[in-house]
Amino acid sequence: MKIFFVFWGLFSLFLSVDTCASTHYKITSNDQSLRPEVEKNLRLYLEDFKRIDNDNIAYWSKQLVKHATHSLQSLGYYNSVISVNLIDELPETIVHVDVAMGYPIVITHSTFLISGEGMSDEKFMSQRNSYPLVVGSKFDHGSYQRIKSAMTNTAANNGYFDAKWKTHHVLIDPSLQTAKISLVFDTGQRYRLGEIIIAQTHASNNIVKAIAPFSHHDFFTSEYIAQYNIALNKSRYFTSVQAIPAPPNKLTKTIDINVTVINRPKNIVEVSAGITSDLGERGRLKWVKPWINRYGHSLESEIKLNQQEQSFTNHYKVPHGNPNEDFTNYVLGWQHTNNDINSHNRYSKYSLQWQRHQVINEDWKRVLLLKLETENDDIDSASRQLIIPGINYTRSRRQGGITPFWGDRQFISLEASNTAWGSTSNFNKLTLRSNWLRTINDKHQFLVKLEAGYIDANTIDDVPVSMRYFAGGDNNLRAYDFKSISPLTNDGVARGALTQLLSTVEYSYPIYHQWRLAIFHD
Repeated sequence: MKIFFVFWGLFSLFLSVDTCASTHYKITSNDQSLRPEVEKNLRLYLEDFKRIDNDNIAYWSKQLVKHATHSLQSLGYYNSVISVNLIDELPETIVHVDVAMGYPIVITHSTFLISGEGMSDEKFMSQRNSYPLVVGSKFDHGSYQRIKSAMTNTAANNGYFDAKWKTHHVLIDPSLQTAKISLVFDTGQRYRLGEIIIAQTHASNNIVKAIAPFSHHDFFTSEYIAQYNIALNKSRYFTSVQAIPAPPNKLTKTIDINVTVINRPKNIVEVSAGITSDLGERGRLKWVKPWINRYGHSLESEIKLNQQEQSFTNHYKVPHGNPNEDFTNYVLGWQHTNNDINSHNRYSKYSLQWQRHQVINEDWKRVLLLKLETENDDIDSASRQLIIPGINYTRSRRQGGITPFWGDRQFISLEASNTAWGSTSNFNKLTLRSNWLRTINDKHQFLVKLEAGYIDANTIDDVPVSMRYFAGGDNNLRAYDFKSISPLTNDGVARGALTQLLSTVEYSYPIYHQWRLAIFHD
């Protein structure tokens, strides 16, 4: 029995040594011909040979040479010479792989033709114009496969569902070190978009179809489908949406879009509370009715309470076609504001607004507005009734989702009040804002802000307090209290200004996960 245990212990030790032994590849080139990209590809091929077959070293070595040869052939080297030498240095086995690359295969004939309806499509032509396997260049299997995959992917993404390779041949002569390539790609007929098919009957069916960024019978592109899904989610009518292409119809050469949507609840209530350096303690109650009728009308009511401002606002939204790009907003609101630094600087405002929102091109949005307002302020103990037409343009671009790394936002606004149409005072207000965010080398982030404003009025007394310029707070002059910077009255009360110029330059650097350390100048 003791002899058995001794034998078993020795056998286990042998197994553990053999199992723990590792293989290390040392790739060399005595003729100095090995290039870095070829060595990198060779190491990837040798990943399958990390464990040596001790029972048949000769066969294992032969297979290793075979795989190494394939790695070089994939890059166009068909006349390479590879030798393998094993050195056991327990607990590690060193495998010396010596590579003489030889001369590469050179392309002596290369044709790449495109036929079918898409032969003049710029997407295919750009692939053709960037075709790397021209006469006189080194043949590379990877480049050959990539151009084939790129063409088939371009066809699938742009509605050429019958596309196929009519000819795809490569003739390699290792003795002459030459390659002849023949490629003929037939795009077939391009498919068009068919019907939008909604899985269930919803009151929102017309809205779902209106949101589509394409029209019936437009040419199919996968980008349209991606944009459609984004637009459906952006509309805020649905808790879940999915728009996917149906199988292509070979007879009609069309492709329908299947849409599944789940409407949001009829009533949504949000409650939040917090504290900020600007506004102190604050609370918010919001009530939303996403759907009021089959036309997509919606209602949103909100109450905000904090130490500086209290407000109550109602928004009634009426879409005209696409609710993300074309809608009218009716706003009824009340606002009371006081400044703790100057407790007499208070006003109350009642307003009714008509806002017409429209997307005028891919980047810019326009809002036409008409405001009817009554404002009472404690600075001048005055009450003003105002009729203010206005217009503003906004452009917002961003990349990076919740934590953007690139973006900019431009805002231009013009508003006017005049006794000619019933206001109690005359003034014109112009506001410009420009924000730019850029990131260098994925770490160094720069933010630049500029805000300029000008009010054309005889005196500041003609302008309601809510439309005058104040500075200070988290959004501009961060070293000063909220709206504490402005010209003062004789009593030392901030009364606001007719002109404003604010700028910010900020640099930030990541220090931990989503945390960044910033330095800024306002």
